[in-house]
Amino acid sequence: MVHLACSSKTEQRWQRPNSGWVKINVDGFVSKNNIKAAIKGAMRNSDGEWLMGFNMVIGMDEIFRIEAQVIVKGMKLAWLKGYKQVEINCDNVMLIDTICNGFASIRNIAEVRLIHGWCHKNWKVKFRHVLRGSNKVADCLAKAAIGKLNQVVLFPIPP
Repeated sequence: MVHLACSSKTEQRWQRPNSGWVKINVDGFVSKNNIKAAIKGAMRNSDGEWLMGFNMVIGMDEIFRIEAQVIVKGMKLAWLKGYKQVEINCDNVMLIDTICNGFASIRNIAEVRLIHGWCHKNWKVKFRHVLRGSNKVADCLAKAAIGKLNQVVLFPIPP
């Protein structure tokens, strides 16, 4: 059984998730000179408290696939932490629409298939499009990504 929900409501600013839920704000980044790409996520609980952050320098790709990769990474980390109700916020409206509506032409992208695979696990997952302004933490930390290529860096406290 798939426990997947999508919201057509776009958040104007960061809002706490519902009680018992964890919110992950994710973002991808490509440098202006196309020499660096990175992903970043920030997890907070329903009280707005920091649970964990992560980033990773990755190989260059299209921004759609980069942002799909960060959703996959966020889902994996949330699952490993044992969270069973997760809301994922992303500022890429096309990606969120693809996940929620399953556009056939884009569904063949491996990362989108992985996202749908993770949605089939025994948990509840919500996806929501957010404006860049309400995704500032993830946006800023993606641009400041540290570490070696394809090595996840975890932040137990806000950097």
